[in-house]
Amino acid sequence: MNKTLAALVGLGLAVSLQAGSVKCDFPVYKSEPIWKTVIKKIPKKQCWDEEQKSAVDFKDSGSDACKTSGIVVAKKCTVTKCRTVYESYEEKVLVGYKNYAKCGCADMTKIDSCKLKTISATVNF
Repeated sequence: MNKTLAALVGLGLAVSLQAGSVKCDFPVYKSEPIWKTVIKKIPKKQCWDEEQKSAVDFKDSGSDACKTSGIVVAKKCTVTKCRTVYESYEEKVLVGYKNYAKCGCADMTKIDSCKLKTISATVNF
């Protein structure tokens, strides 16, 4: 039993002397796209014609005045009015990829803007 205990203590001492870390590159086995839904608004000009009445000044000698027996008549004018309206629509935008790799039995993930071939990790022992 003492020999076994001495061997275990010696092995533990040897492992503790060699303890450290190693940087490894693990191959990516799957990459999933990450999408984000955004609402885009496009300004659009919406116009329509509207009839308006405008009073004509009484002028005795002008051809602009519409009068019948001295009564001022309103003049009809067509005015184009406009306003800005926004047309909205949803769009899916690719924002990155979730990359998967295996380190032994454990899965590692890393989110990046592109598909990765490997994921770098530091393994401590």
